[in-house]
Amino acid sequence: MAIVTDVSDSSPFYGLLERGDELLCINGEPISDLLDYMYMTPDEPTETTFTVMRRGQRMDVSAECDGDFGIEYDRFLMDRERSCSNNCIFCFISQLPKGMRHTLYYKDDDFRLGLIYGNYITLTNVSDADLERIIRLKISPLNISVHTTDPQLRVFMLKNPRAALINEQLARLCAAGINMRCQIVLCRGVNDGAALERTLEDLQKLYPAVSSVSIVPVGLTRFRDGLYPLQPFDKESACAALDTVLRYGDACVKNLGTRLFYPADEFYIKAERDYPPYEFYEEFEQYENGVGMVSSYRHDLDLALSMVRPDPRPRRVCVVTGQAAAPFMRECMQKLRRRFTSMEYEVCEIKNDFFGPNITVTGLLTGHDLINQLSGRELGKSILMPSAMLRDDMFLDDVRVQDVQEALGVRCIATDSNSAESLILAAEECLI
Repeated sequence: MAIVTDVSDSSPFYGLLERGDELLCINGEPISDLLDYMYMTPDEPTETTFTVMRRGQRMDVSAECDGDFGIEYDRFLMDRERSCSNNCIFCFISQLPKGMRHTLYYKDDDFRLGLIYGNYITLTNVSDADLERIIRLKISPLNISVHTTDPQLRVFMLKNPRAALINEQLARLCAAGINMRCQIVLCRGVNDGAALERTLEDLQKLYPAVSSVSIVPVGLTRFRDGLYPLQPFDKESACAALDTVLRYGDACVKNLGTRLFYPADEFYIKAERDYPPYEFYEEFEQYENGVGMVSSYRHDLDLALSMVRPDPRPRRVCVVTGQAAAPFMRECMQKLRRRFTSMEYEVCEIKNDFFGPNITVTGLLTGHDLINQLSGRELGKSILMPSAMLRDDMFLDDVRVQDVQEALGVRCIATDSNSAESLILAAEECLI
């Protein structure tokens, strides 16, 4: 049930719909949630009829529409969200400490949000009717957390008997031509080795419906008391996993014309290997999953710097980063110094004391760790920090950017984590 809360004055239904109207149908088609609503939104001028319930009376209102209806509702999805029904042995949310803001503990596994926001879903709470609806509405792409195609192993990893249905679900979506982008969260000694090979072989058979697969190492915080005893990847195990993924990927390039399987950047860090070239990642379909970010950023930085004139004005630039990205950020700053020839810089490598030593990515750094590790250091007037650390101007531990600025006595400049140009522009501001 969707209740109208506002009608924009630019909406074709302004003056026709009212706050409190309950949306029932569009052009006679029942609207159960946002997907139906999006499906019924016209791409070109079309006479559109809304059927609503107003103060107990059913009524129709019509207007010519083209694109956004300009109407807001009491629920974004126009329906209740579907939370996760699994208890995965690797779940990051299960490894969060108590006392954080409640929204961080919500486990989303809603295929509708997956379509809109690109979240990965496991399909364990997707019914046969849901699959039929996905196929009927041609919902693509779907981001699917596969992890393994061994039914028994998947049930063990997700702690959900419906996890065993994955092969049938993937085959059904494949036959319907639904584009799937899959991920494997790799757990050392669980779904790697022979189990990983089986998964890659099975997913390869589903190409081109499965257009890319990311392989990501499990993230382990220090808050794992009572949870399944997983071990982090070390150099040897990371190299073994990387070799397997690259071997299958190379074979796909030869036989299919596409790589299909992509290791996360973190595997290259753990294996102490150089990152692949920009061309390796083809369309960068798995970019948001931490795949190809370094190669893409390096490529974009080189391109952007080629258009920057040398600037001899003195600068002091301090860049905050996690342990995993620190060597690469030093490389980036060295390149910047070739353009900003009088620039002094420091890459401030922050250890993740909050989540523990196994968490090294920049996006999971907290405000307290920044304050504790940067206090008393000569930082200059400003520090640059990637936007991946922040959610609505706040760190994961509910520390605000303003709190960090006041504690350190510097200005915090958030740079777009995905934009090399943003780093250059921020550095330009750091004049002494």
